[in-house]
Amino acid sequence: MTIKMVVVKPFGGFKRGDMIADPAAMAKIVADGHAQSVVRVMAEG
Repeated sequence: MTIKMVVVKPFGGFKRGDMIADPAAMAKIVADGHAQSVVRVMAEG
């Protein structure tokens, strides 16, 4: 199962609706305290 993040609250140069699929970027978002600004979704395919 592959997970992506979708931005629901703008932060750090990301705008609402941006999709983040890079595992390193997702880990940094969580580590930097921005987890409340994204939702995790299953990637298609």
